[in-house]
Amino acid sequence: MGCKSKYYRRDQNNINFSYKRNVVIKKKMRKKKELRSTARAVSIDPNIVLDVHDLIKIYTTGNSIVTALNKVNLTIKKGEFIAIVGPSGSGKTTLINCLGALDFPDSGKIIYNVDSKGMGLDVTQMTNKQHKKMRLRKIGLIFQFYNLFPILTAYENVELPMVIDKRDAKEREVKVKSLLKRIGLEERMEHLPTQMSGGEQQRVTIARALVNEPLIILADEPTGELDTETTTNILKIFLDLKKAGESILMVTHNKRIAETADRIITLTDGVFTDEVIGGKTLEEINKF
Repeated sequence: MGCKSKYYRRDQNNINFSYKRNVVIKKKMRKKKELRSTARAVSIDPNIVLDVHDLIKIYTTGNSIVTALNKVNLTIKKGEFIAIVGPSGSGKTTLINCLGALDFPDSGKIIYNVDSKGMGLDVTQMTNKQHKKMRLRKIGLIFQFYNLFPILTAYENVELPMVIDKRDAKEREVKVKSLLKRIGLEERMEHLPTQMSGGEQQRVTIARALVNEPLIILADEPTGELDTETTTNILKIFLDLKKAGESILMVTHNKRIAETADRIITLTDGVFTDEVIGGKTLEEINKF
């Protein structure tokens, strides 16, 4: 009567195995977190903005293990515009999150040329507090869904990173107005996000990403929710930024718009599988 079936015992063994495996994984994650401290300076080529070595990111969901990034290597030079393409689920957003100091990879290095002269810092060795400083001062993030504060005007949304960084009020005013004029929104600076179109909101997001003069702009599907005309306008801004010396990494599922970048790299199941030269003009990509 008290004997359990072989199916019950097998299920229990599977449950016990999964539990033990998850305990081991959590212990490893805690140990990695404890080891994170002030990142030590390393030497990096002054002409390189970002150098990524053997980046690995693994997710565990129940009994499933997904390798989102598998030994990814990437180098971005100053003033270079790179596009990462791939279908949904290929690891593009995971890559942006790791490079943007929004998430920790499981292994590998992400080295930024933090002083623009050759002093590199590895963000994988930083604490959460240091990650926040990197995002605030060194990395300009642009999101598909804008992430604007609905109760703040365009001016206030762009100004916010400078306020958090405790920059001088007059400096903030000059910088914010200059950026909003640069992207063609000087007449809309007192408007709330709900009073602006999707393209206008994305331009505000771009200005906010630029306000603290970051080393690089990381854009996650920046034109994913926009129509063709508005997409062209956003790409024109990116190309103007590149001409001005800004470094840009854009991830997108749209291979056509990716062709405006200097290099187009394909990400498939967490692995870079192809790289081609881009550099097409807006007129060329808009020919059907």
